[in-house]
Amino acid sequence: MKAPTPATLKAVLFVLFVMTLVCLPFAIFGEDFVLPLLQSREKQTVALTLIAIALLACDSVAPIPATLVIMYLAAKAGWIAGIVGGTIGMCAGVLAAAWIGRTAVGRLAPKFIPDAELVRMREALQQRLVLTLACLRSVPVLAETSIIVAAAMGIPVGRIFWVTVLPNFIVAVIYSVTADDSFTTAAIAFLLTMALSYLAWRVLGRRAAANQA
Repeated sequence: MKAPTPATLKAVLFVLFVMTLVCLPFAIFGEDFVLPLLQSREKQTVALTLIAIALLACDSVAPIPATLVIMYLAAKAGWIAGIVGGTIGMCAGVLAAAWIGRTAVGRLAPKFIPDAELVRMREALQQRLVLTLACLRSVPVLAETSIIVAAAMGIPVGRIFWVTVLPNFIVAVIYSVTADDSFTTAAIAFLLTMALSYLAWRVLGRRAAANQA
């Protein structure tokens, strides 16, 4: 087995560093405040939807369980509110994560990775940007990490936003539709969504690599 190069190790450490930043709020503050906040406006559809959107928009910097937020919104305000609020909130979260990646993490990237390796990583990511970001939208931590890393690599924020709109909508639909079912159904939907995302990433990624060969 070929040993990883120093540049590869630095790239891996950089991604792990970003993942740590994403996980840190959960470790420090926990997520117990989310449910009481939603419950405080559960009888007010508009207010509950706006709170859910605000929470999802802060997903990359605060300990927000996006799945719980979308499902609670759909269960209390209806599946349409869940889909609309979930999609808007996750899209706002993408913009927030991309801004963090561009303005803050992007300044740290050169300290981890040489300029030549940054260019190579950016080109490789651009080739599979839609596939990578789309398939990771349903995966906790990696969903935010992938957006931050892409923006830090220099991928335009506008492109990141538009390639994630449809995946955000699909995720919102899945969790909104299953919100009124049992916890077991919701858990199965969550696991299936991640499994299908991984399968799509593997299969479509191999096809893309084969087409480029």
